Parts: sequence; C-alpha cells; structure tokens
Amino acid sequence: MNKTILLLTSLSFFSLSLVAGEEQSFEALLNEMSDVATKKSINVDYLPSVISVINAQTYIDGGIETIGEAINMLPGIQTQLSPMGYNITTVRGLKNPNAYLSDKLKILIDGVAINNEIQGSSSFYMDFPLTLVEKIEVLRGPGSTVYGAGAFYATINVITKLGEQDSQSQIYLGGGSYQTAYTGGNFQTQVANWNISTDAYYTRNDKRIRQDDGFSESGDTTNEAMQDMSIGFKVQNGGFEFLARYKESSYANFYGFEEILDPISNQDKEHTNAYFFTQFSYEKAFSGFNLETKVNYSNRRWAVDANIYDVNATANRFEVVDVDLQKGFYYSEGSEEENIEFEAILSLPKIYENDILIGSGIRHVKVIKDDFYSSIEESITANRDAIETHNNFDDFRYNREQESAFWNNMTTTLLKDNLERNIVYAYVNDLISLHKNVDMVLGLRVDNYSDFGTQLSKRAALVYRANDEIIFKLLYGSAFRAPTFIEAYQNGHINFRAGDENIQPEEVDTYEFVTIYKPTLSQKVSLNFYYSQLSNVIDLEEYPNTDPGYRNFKDRDSKGVEFEYNFRSCLAHNLYLSASYIDAIYTIPPEEGEESIDQSMPDISKFLASAMYIYSPFTALSFGSTWRYNSKTTQTELNWVHTDTTAKANAIFDETITYRFTASSTLRFSIKNLFNEDIREPSYYYKNANGIKREGRSYSLRYTQTF
Repeated sequence: MNKTILLLTSLSFFSLSLVAGEEQSFEALLNEMSDVATKKSINVDYLPSVISVINAQTYIDGGIETIGEAINMLPGIQTQLSPMGYNITTVRGLKNPNAYLSDKLKILIDGVAINNEIQGSSSFYMDFPLTLVEKIEVLRGPGSTVYGAGAFYATINVITKLGEQDSQSQIYLGGGSYQTAYTGGNFQTQVANWNISTDAYYTRNDKRIRQDDGFSESGDTTNEAMQDMSIGFKVQNGGFEFLARYKESSYANFYGFEEILDPISNQDKEHTNAYFFTQFSYEKAFSGFNLETKVNYSNRRWAVDANIYDVNATANRFEVVDVDLQKGFYYSEGSEEENIEFEAILSLPKIYENDILIGSGIRHVKVIKDDFYSSIEESITANRDAIETHNNFDDFRYNREQESAFWNNMTTTLLKDNLERNIVYAYVNDLISLHKNVDMVLGLRVDNYSDFGTQLSKRAALVYRANDEIIFKLLYGSAFRAPTFIEAYQNGHINFRAGDENIQPEEVDTYEFVTIYKPTLSQKVSLNFYYSQLSNVIDLEEYPNTDPGYRNFKDRDSKGVEFEYNFRSCLAHNLYLSASYIDAIYTIPPEEGEESIDQSMPDISKFLASAMYIYSPFTALSFGSTWRYNSKTTQTELNWVHTDTTAKANAIFDETITYRFTASSTLRFSIKNLFNEDIREPSYYYKNANGIKREGRSYSLRYTQTF
C-alpha cells in the first residue's frame, strides 16, 4: 500500500506543477450542467445541493467499468455485497442490517425513476456498463422535495447515450478473468424529423472465489456466475419523446443465504431481476411558460431460489418428532409489481427574481404476483397435528417462539393479499435571485399515500458566490422513505421477518455547509460538512430471543466531512481525488428488560479515499490509474457475537492502458487489484472472523469501434 500512496502523491505534485502554464479555457469542464437538484439546468457549482457529475468517458479511461464502480469513487459512498451478491450502497454510513432490501437512495435512468415498492431496491442497476453511459449526476443528501420517497440519502440520475442526442454510435466487445465475456453498443440515426436511438449489451461470467479453509462446511468456493443484459430504445420529435428499457440479470449463490456456500448441491440456487419501463413525455413552451407532461409504466419481476441448511442438519431436527424430512431447508419466492404514473411539471415565467417550478402527479402500484415456498414450512404444515401432539414437541418447536407469525398463519405467499398503493403528490421549488451573487432556493412537497397518509418534505438553501474563485453553500433538506411492502405487509415465515402494518415512514433532516474553491480554470476543490438526523428509523429486531420483525426505532444521526479535488490540464493530465470521514451512530434494539446500545455504525469504514489519474502523453495513448482505500470496518456490539468480524483496511490499485489505433478504433486493457491485495468485506451474519474474501488480481480487454 505504501508504494501506491507514494506513486499517487508523486503524480499529484507533478500535475499541480503544470498549473502555471495551463490558464487556457476550461469553461466546458467547469460549467458542467446538471438538473438533478432542481429539474433546471444550472452550472453544477451554483446548484443548491452537493452534487458530483461523473463524466463516463473520463472514468472509462481511468478503468471504471460499471455504474456501481463509478459512484464508489465518490466521497461518502461505500459499496459492499450481501451474502447472496446484492449490491449494498451505503451513503454517509447510514445503513440498516438488511439494507439491500431497501437502498434508501433513488436511481433514475434518463430521468425515469426505478420504482420498486415491494423491496425498495434498485441495486440491480449497479452493474450497468459505463460504456453505454454519457454521465452520472449524484446528489448526496435529501432529494424528496423533487423526487419524493426514497430520495433519502442520495439521488443518482444515470444519463445513458440514449439521453444524449449527439452521442456517437459504437459497438464493443471484450472479455477477461473468470471467463468473462461481454458485448454491446448503441446506435443513433435520424429519419425525417425523428431522432431514433437504441442500445443493448450482454455480459456473462463464471466467477468463483476460493475462501479460507473452514469458511463453510459445504465447500470453500463461491459460485458467482452471472448473466446480465439490457436493451433500450428512444424516439424523439420536437417536444415529443418515447423511451423504453428492459434489463434482466441472473446471479448464482455467492456466499449462500447465510454464508453457507452450497448446503444442498442438487437444488437450484440463483436470483433473477427483470425490470421494464416505458415513458411518453411531451414538452411545450408557450407565453413564457414551459409545460412537461409524462406518463410511464414499469414492471419489476423478482425470483430467487436459495438453500439455507443441508439435508442432514434439517433431517436430524425433524427426526425428533418422527418426520422424515430428506429435503434440507430451501425456499423460493417470486414476485411481480407494476407501476403506472402521470406527472406534470410547469415552469413559470420569471416573476421579479423568482424562477418557480410546480409539479404534481399520481402513481398507482399493484402486486400482480406473489409466490413463496419453503421446504421446512411445507413439512410442518403437512404434519402439523402429529408434530404438535408429539411427546417431543417441546424439544422441537421449530422457531415457534421467535417466528410465531408463521405458526399462527401458515400461508404460501410472501405478502398480504391484493396489495395496492396509490400515491398523489405536488411540489413547488422557487429559485430566488436575492443579489447578483446570492441565490436562495425554497422547496416544499406533499405526498399522500393511500396506506399511511400524508408526508411533507422541505428544503431551503443559500448559494453565495463571493468572487470568481470561491462559492459558499448553506443547505437544509428533509426527506422520507416510505415503508416497502415487505417492511409493512410481509407475512411471517421461518427465517423471514414479519412486517408491521402500523410502521411509519422514516425521515431525515440534513444540514450542510459547502465551500467550493476554483483557483484556476483547471482546478476545483470542494469541502462539505454535514449533519443528518434520522427519526422513525425502519429497522429489524436483532436479538435472537425476541420476536423478529420490522418496526420503527428511535433517532440516529450521522455527521462527517467530504472532500473532492479535480484537476484537468490541456497537456493531457486529469486528476481526481476524494476523501471522507464518517461518524454514523447505530442503535442496537434492546432485549426485553434491557437498555438499547448506541455504537458507531457496524460494518462501515469511517474513512474512505479514492484517486484517479489519467495521463495521455499523446492522442493515441493514455494511462489510467485508480486507487480506492477503505479503513477497517467497525465491530458490532451485539451480545451474541464473540469474535472480531470486522474487515481489515484495504487499498486497491487498478491500471488501465488505452490505445487508439484511429479516431474511431480503441483497444483498452485493464488490470484490477494490480498488487493482488487480500480484499475482505464484513461477514454479514458475523460467522467468519476474517470476513468474506473478494477477488484478487483480474484482467479485462475491450475493443470499441465508433462510427
């Protein structure tokens, strides 16, 4: 790691030494436009929010391949894996035990929200290839006044090449370690007055990672084989636009449901996500007004097959009550939901110094499929009378006290029957020019949910441009996250938590102070201090001797500092640095008759840092270096965890070489984890003292042809 830090420090000073000779125009870089904060395109530095804009091509040259990798370079953001391979994105250290079931951030693809009321997760979009992306706008902090529920800790707007009319057409193909193969491309044309765009990609691998000896009694190698694909389409004519996208991914077992690698070898083990959305929109300007109307439909399908305990362990348990169970403990679930939404956004003519935007909409959500199967529950249901009257029943009682909901209602669905949700909302945002150097933003939004009532989101911000070099921002925002259907309406099952119909939305209030310093046209430094307070936190009971389930808990808070530095030189140097310190508090729910425990958020690194340096000695050749550092994660203070399950500090260095044969023909070679560091992530169920092992050094080769 010392070699890595020394190299990056040397490159930083080398880049800074070039500043004196680089007073050429960089307006295109520094005046990047964004509309994720206010739905108005404004210089990103002047926006009343903390926003990072990721230029996809720059990050690709640095060796970044997916959306998830890209946002993991930003301050305050840490990505991890659940045991079954779901991407967990934690912003500013605010994480709940089953965070992968509810991301607490909102993802938009070309401005279309990826809605999911059953689980609240859109993590399956994190593996979308950066090659098909134009840029990513990341708003850290609350965004509910514009985007509603879920824009809680962050809002991420991914603008694909479909969203940019002047993107070049391209095709690419490549492969790498773990039998990885991928191909894709995008195509744009014009027919009469119609602009037509399409893109598609396909990725597969057969990744397997050997763990430490003794990691699991049923094997020592993960199965992370995957297939992922998407196809998108857009047509545009004047103010009319039609946009559609389908994405589907399937992943194998990873570390198993509870970090048991392959408990039942002859049973299926994978999970599949499929998401389809389509949107019609029309925009019309008249008499100083601008009206945009949107109607969209989305469908999300989810299916999982997972094995929990092996045949012998399960059979021995049931033998006590004379039930011959030779299936082991496995389960499957399948769900499907659809969303229909209409929204209208009206921009008013400037009134004195006020730019006012008004929006309203309605969304209808319906669960159209809900299947659940458990081999354990099937056997209990089929033999219930014999089991409950057996002399050894008191020695059996399979989770009867801990998960009594199943015993009281032996259902074969995951959720309550006939679930629907209607959401009506309205919002107003006012951008006020108080002075030529001072802007104020005021925002207010009201959401009414048919199942839990009305929620109010507020926002206020001041932006002060002291001079051409220094900008100050003082920000306040509130946001909320509605309970997912799982959190509110999940039926109790063995090894699954019961929902609570009386659960309330969780809320957050965030205060931020931002300083942006631009000493030259080629440099920008930003420093952000923030404090967030959560209330009505939706979390899970963690203690083994109490009835587990979703419920609201007391306030928690997070505070910290975030740093970003950008440098770009016309002499072909491009440097990005980020760092953050996070102090987030987690409350362990109390055992009956005991006090709760407040501790630093477990499984999270308090200090994060990253760097990316791209050097192009001449047009045809560039070298991209990236470095990411996570400090040691924090140990849980749960009283039943007696071993150190933290993940050690890790630093990962990647190197990418890009050679352009012609202006339209590119070959790119990347080495991930160049120094083959032993990378670990926390043991999710606190079973493995050394954490779960991730991949070592790996390689990829990609050829791209533009036309």
